[in-house]
Amino acid sequence: MEQKQQHVHYDEFSEQFVSILVEQWPDVLFIINRQSPRLAGLLRTGLPTNLKRLNGAWRIQVMTKRLSQRAGLQSPRDNEIVAQAIRLWAHTAAQLRLPRISVEFTV
Repeated sequence: MEQKQQHVHYDEFSEQFVSILVEQWPDVLFIINRQSPRLAGLLRTGLPTNLKRLNGAWRIQVMTKRLSQRAGLQSPRDNEIVAQAIRLWAHTAAQLRLPRISVEFTV
């Protein structure tokens, strides 16, 4: 019973965090733009869609439109830039210290 209740609380937290992240996505893009204007431009039409916890780290899925191979996202560098921007945004906006984050881009 205890594990099920923890799962429910985590699901609620995950949904709320993603919802807030979607609302604040322009602020995150502003941070990304300082590091990589190319990446910020590619993610203007993208939005975070999901948060999963895996071995103490967070995996955030970002839905993007289909991009040409040449203009595409370059893993793992782009993933790391977005992850660091999310951590910086959370710390700046709400003084939250997030665990290690990885970002997964989906089409």
